[in-house]
Parts: sequence; C-alpha cells; structure tokens
Amino acid sequence: IGDIEGGEGGRGWIVRGIGVSGQQHGMVPLDASLRPLRDAKLWCDVEASSQAETFSERATAAMGGRDWTVPPGFTAPKVLWLIENEPEVWENVRWIVLPHDYVNLILRGAGRDDAEEDGDLVPTTDAGDASGTAIFDPQTREYVPTLTNCVDPTGKYLSSLPSIIHKPNAVTGYLSPAIKQAVGIDSRNSYDVPLSIGSGDNMCSALGCGAVRPGEAVLSLGTSGTIFGVSESPVRTGTPIAPFCDASGRHLPLACVMSCTGVLQSVLDDWCGGGTMTHDEATGLAMECSPGCEGLTFLPYLGGERTPNWPAASGALLGLTPSNMNCLGGGGGRPGLIYRAALEGLSYLLADALDSMSESTDGGFQPRRLLVVGGGSRNRLWRRILADVLGVELIFPIEAESAALGAAFQAGAAATGGDVDEFVAGRHIEMEEEGSVKPTEDEATLEAYREARARYQDLSSRLFGGSE
Repeated sequence: IGDIEGGEGGRGWIVRGIGVSGQQHGMVPLDASLRPLRDAKLWCDVEASSQAETFSERATAAMGGRDWTVPPGFTAPKVLWLIENEPEVWENVRWIVLPHDYVNLILRGAGRDDAEEDGDLVPTTDAGDASGTAIFDPQTREYVPTLTNCVDPTGKYLSSLPSIIHKPNAVTGYLSPAIKQAVGIDSRNSYDVPLSIGSGDNMCSALGCGAVRPGEAVLSLGTSGTIFGVSESPVRTGTPIAPFCDASGRHLPLACVMSCTGVLQSVLDDWCGGGTMTHDEATGLAMECSPGCEGLTFLPYLGGERTPNWPAASGALLGLTPSNMNCLGGGGGRPGLIYRAALEGLSYLLADALDSMSESTDGGFQPRRLLVVGGGSRNRLWRRILADVLGVELIFPIEAESAALGAAFQAGAAATGGDVDEFVAGRHIEMEEEGSVKPTEDEATLEAYREARARYQDLSSRLFGGSE
C-alpha cells in the first residue's frame, strides 16, 4: 500500500477502499475482547467427520426430512467438534467468525461504521461467506435457529454469530488510524478508508473474473478444484453441490473437489524421476501418450473427496497391464503415462462435478463458457483435456489472483456507492492473447475420453460408492 499511496516513493494514487477475500468455512473462535482462543480450523480440516455425520442427521430431522447433509469441511461440524473436544475453549467463546470476518475486525481496529458508535466492535459477515456455515438458509439469507440448535441447544452458538449485512456494496467499517499508519498510508491523508463487507474467496473470485450474470462460471484449479457460477435460483437440497449465495445478491452453486493440483504434485514427486522432473517436463512426456492412457485409470482421491461426499475414499491406480506397467518408473519407464492418467482422472472428477451442478439447480446449470483460474490453468495439456472432457469453451483471465481483484471491485462499489454488478461490468478484465480453448471435433478423441470416463465412474462407484 505504501507503494501506491502518495508518500515518499509512492505512485501518487489514493487508497479509497479496501475489500477482503478469505477462505470459506473456517472456524475462528474469539473471546469477548475479539482475541482468538485457538488456531482456526480451516476448510480443508476434516477432523470433524463424525460431527458432520451427527449434525447432518440432526439437521435433516429438525428440518422435517429436508436433506441437510453437509461435509466435515463446513463450519457447523467444526463448532460441534469444539464443544465436544475443547470445552474449556468453548466456555470462553463470545464470537464464532469466518476468516475474512476476522481480518475485517483487525483492519477496523478502533474504527466505526454506520451501525455503531466508536467503541466496541461488532463482527459482521455477508450472505456469501455465511452460506458456507451449514446453519444459514440461502433462500431467506438468514441464520436458522433450528440448525444452530443442532450444534448447541443452549443458544450460545446462535448468539455468537456475526451480524449479516445484506447490501452487496455495504461499508462494514473503516480502516483504523493505527492500521493506516502500519500499512503505510500517508499520514497527511486524513480521509476515512472504507472497508467493504468482503466475502468468501469463491464469491470474490467470481467478481474478479467478471462472472456476475447467469450462464457465466469459473473453474479454479488450485490445491482444491472448484466450479462455481451465477444462478438466479438456489441449489436444491440433498445434492452434493454447495448452496452458496454470491457477492452481488444472487446464488452461486459451487462444486468443490478436494483433489486437484496437489495430486499432480504428489505424482510428480513420487513417480516422475524421483522428484527431479518439473511439471513442464512431465507434461511434455504426457503429450506423447494417447487419450485414455492405454486403459490406465487414476482415481485421484488422495485425501478423501467432497464432491461426491466420500471422505473415506483414497487414491487408486487401476488397469495395469504388461504393456503399461512401465508407467511406474524404473529403467525405461514412462512417467508421462501416469502423469497424463492423473490429469485425465482429475478432469473426469471435475466433469462429474459439473454434471451434478446442472442436476442440482432448477432449470439446470449450463455455462456458455468457463473462465479458468488457478495455478493448474497454466498447464497447456490440461487445458486441452479439460475442454474436450467438459465439452465447453475455456477462457483464461490474465489476473491469477481473481479473488483479490474481486474484493477490490467490491471495495470500489462500496466506496462509490455503486452497484456491484455494474461496477464489475464497467471494468476491463484482460484475457490471455492466445484466446480460448474449444472442445475438439475429432470423434476418435472424444470417444476415447467417453470410454475412459465411463471406466473411471464405474471403478470409483464400486470402490467408494458406499463410503459416505
């Protein structure tokens, strides 16, 4: 920020607003002084698997049989875990907030907002991030006491939740003077720096990619893989698709797979040259292999899976034959084959997730194109495989940090009082000059992928279909 501001060595620009994007689902327990009582339990923490089962059973019954099954990564099971395993921490809890809410509190310091006078700060959140807690109804956009009671019937959990601010361009507070000084904002600038309400990383990423209208969707290839897009209608219950709200007043159905680029890194480290090979080198070798990988099927569930909800699933390599056994290394090995098998397995996983999204929303979810972000999007071979397997055009925003950009867009709307959708639509979001990747028209290639995907689905279902 000091490089941007007009102080010594700065660019002469002025910081007019700040927005915060944060990982979804995390549990940050705070005491009455807004101090963390323990390390946060983040989205990828599945320690609360048994609590997720308990909560899901209670919630489904409490909601009159309306299926309310949630994975262990969501917030509510983590709170139940805290109550059962760390009662001494729970006893001192005053607030349970999400990661981006906590960062907002830090930035606000002793600041103020329109809802409070100078003094004690009250945590706030938005409908987008709140919709990942499992105790929030995306249709009413409010917490559901019936669901919080499934975690804590005393009412303490409900009273610990941050207030929901529904206006997408709302200001939640202002950067405190101490923080302004600490981050390098010129002390000569006495203006208030507003903080937008912020949201979860996926909601902000949609803004940063320009996906603010129905039919636009984002594919993020990071440690986890996500597909999400704007919808006018909410997700039906009883599906593996997360029923999120977006950051501009609509819905954001989202499919998240736990297995993504981390799987490729594991394959590279353990099976491709003993860790001496780069991803580019492994990709080059994989390009020499045919679609379908000679019958080799890689099931990428190395850490369990969320879509489908198979937390007990594990990775598997099937279809080994005398002719493809050398994919496992050794003299004259073909590491490119197993690397391609991993790329294809991940692509089939994402294709199934996209199909589930279409089946989980009224009117279906059929994106016209996918905006692809994340570290995995740089792999040229994976781009081609994904376009062919998903059957949709892929385009590639230049800005890799789309969630941070989206948070900045939201801050711009908050600072100017403008509509978030219109603010985003008025920005020029640069795409790669090479253009898009469209599905192939080669029928032999498409048939090879169809056969390989059917094999992948059959093996996955037989091995892990009962592991919910």
